[in-house]
Amino acid sequence: MSIIKFKKKEYQVVTSCEHNSINIDRANKQITCRDCEVVLDPFDAIMGYSDALDDWAKRLDKYAEDTKRDFARNQIVARRLENKKRTKCHHCDQMTEIKIKEPTLWETHAEIQGNNNV
Repeated sequence: MSIIKFKKKEYQVVTSCEHNSINIDRANKQITCRDCEVVLDPFDAIMGYSDALDDWAKRLDKYAEDTKRDFARNQIVARRLENKKRTKCHHCDQMTEIKIKEPTLWETHAEIQGNNNV
């Protein structure tokens, strides 16, 4: 009679937890997920947080760039609106201020949208 040896099959546990909150145990040098309590590989956990930090830095840079662009556009719109407050008098040929109503939010938005190529 022959003996058949079976290999032990290992199963990988699939979890839907993204391990967004961790607990760092300095005494045992372990990192565990606070939600599912799985012991995590320290290197993978740190790399995950590092990648997330890089993504936030890119978002912040894009936001700063968009803010600078919007500020420049608003300056151009403000200059154009200020120029519209003056006109040349047909009688004395001098520049005079005229009273106009302040633009509404919709009018300002339309002016910005109309000057996207600036």
